[in-house]
Amino acid sequence: MDVRKLRFEAALLKRRATHKLMNSPTGDSPARAAAVIVAAGSSRRMGEVAGGSKLLIPLGGEPVLARTLRAFEETPGVDEVILVAREEDIDRFRALAEEASINKLTAVVSGGATRSESVCNGVTRAADCAWVAVHDAARPLISPEIISRALEAAAEEGAALVAIPAKDTLKESSDGAHAERTIDRARIWIAQTPQVFPRSELLELLELARSSETEPTDESVLWEEQRGPVAIVRGEESNVKITTPGDVALAEAWLAVSNQETP
Repeated sequence: MDVRKLRFEAALLKRRATHKLMNSPTGDSPARAAAVIVAAGSSRRMGEVAGGSKLLIPLGGEPVLARTLRAFEETPGVDEVILVAREEDIDRFRALAEEASINKLTAVVSGGATRSESVCNGVTRAADCAWVAVHDAARPLISPEIISRALEAAAEEGAALVAIPAKDTLKESSDGAHAERTIDRARIWIAQTPQVFPRSELLELLELARSSETEPTDESVLWEEQRGPVAIVRGEESNVKITTPGDVALAEAWLAVSNQETP
């Protein structure tokens, strides 16, 4: 068994001893974890792209989505992968995963009208797992090492998100035309994904958000409001989200740097 998987299980056992965390509903190992990859967006801000999806854009010779899926395929602590997609993308995304030899993929489910509905659909499908790591499919440069650290942190502290510290000077403006004050950037972290939670608790929070007709910007918002602080795992600047054509160029640049550093 990989050392990262052992650390994850050891951290979880420690938390169970401290917080009396219950086993998964199935009675399986409480360390079993699923990745819920959210790929149900419309790609509107990308403009015209071949195939109608930014996730099919080639990055370093292979589609964005294939790179994202492979990161979780290569993470020992992830036992299965659930992909959430638009109805019209399900068949071709499944075929892409098969061509990329993504063996952990157990289901491709239809997304909802909102991000939280899409996440809820994926989390619901991961019924055999006690933990879920929710990740944006459009973040193809996430590394297995960061994913593993997020799993370990969640097992130790209850929930975790990947984030990077803010570097720029931050200004607050109420009218979008005048800077009114400077925000202390030492207290600001830029949230990324994956974000890791106990499956049953996240599902409860997602259903609560649906019933209250609120749309959180990410899953950690729900945890912060209803449960408390979320552990931060320091991520990497290379974990960019592909949203615009400029992001593709940036990701290509990061990939080139990574290839140069790999012996």
